[in-house]
Amino acid sequence: MDDVTPRRQIHMLHGCAPRWSAGIQSLRNYVPEAGLRCYLESRAGKYEEVSAASARDALTVDDSTVGGARACSIAREYGHEVTLFINPAQVARQRPYWFTRLDAILDARVNPLVHLEGRQFELSPGRPLRTFRLWVKSRLMALDEAATDSLLDELTKQLSAQAAVIPEHGQTVSITLLRELIQQGVRIGSHGWDHRDIASLDCDELMRDLQLASGWFEASLGLRPADYAVPYGLTPMPSRAVPEVTGMILLANPELPPGYLGSQHWNRRDITADLQRQLV
Repeated sequence: MDDVTPRRQIHMLHGCAPRWSAGIQSLRNYVPEAGLRCYLESRAGKYEEVSAASARDALTVDDSTVGGARACSIAREYGHEVTLFINPAQVARQRPYWFTRLDAILDARVNPLVHLEGRQFELSPGRPLRTFRLWVKSRLMALDEAATDSLLDELTKQLSAQAAVIPEHGQTVSITLLRELIQQGVRIGSHGWDHRDIASLDCDELMRDLQLASGWFEASLGLRPADYAVPYGLTPMPSRAVPEVTGMILLANPELPPGYLGSQHWNRRDITADLQRQLV
């Protein structure tokens, strides 16, 4: 595949929310629904299907959330092709992502201080909050989803954030909703079994993760996704694991150029901030 013609760009989102406001952590990775509709309606050309052979732009949406599903449904409403990359672990367990729960906890915080691993963090808006979020993210992204609970429980306690509620757009999709999306023409891709940072997995663990996801897709949805979006989008797959993916391997690394990178890897451009700025 190293001699394929590179497409212009593959764009990505994490979904949309019906109402949006800057500074709310639970909306950090989402775009306003009204802005998304305006953008999709006004685009000069329609997004086409993700394909290594195409030279046209494509749209992808990551994560098994209601907001992600909503963005895909809206894309189809305006005649755009779109692929939703999901993690079966969250769907099968009907549990939220750790980062969804973390954002809800931070939004509901009462106490502005937290002590973890011998360090004190002050969580005032702006740089202090961003610094803490990056620090705790580096601890959580390498853990199995179930293993994140103890740290998040401790964070809830220290921040007196027991009132934290995950908003609808951050809720996990159901099998029924996924089947409805497929009926609407939304393509489904693999985001791996669990939303683990693949840099924290050895090659055998990564291959098992991909195989577990593949088995679920076939058993639960009757399909075999060809394409794989790397969780967090930063780390290329090790060469020995690449044959587990029959199609495209998609990153979302702002430090790499967009387009084809070699060895089935393509880099996407996250357009979330672009759409958010339109309404700020």
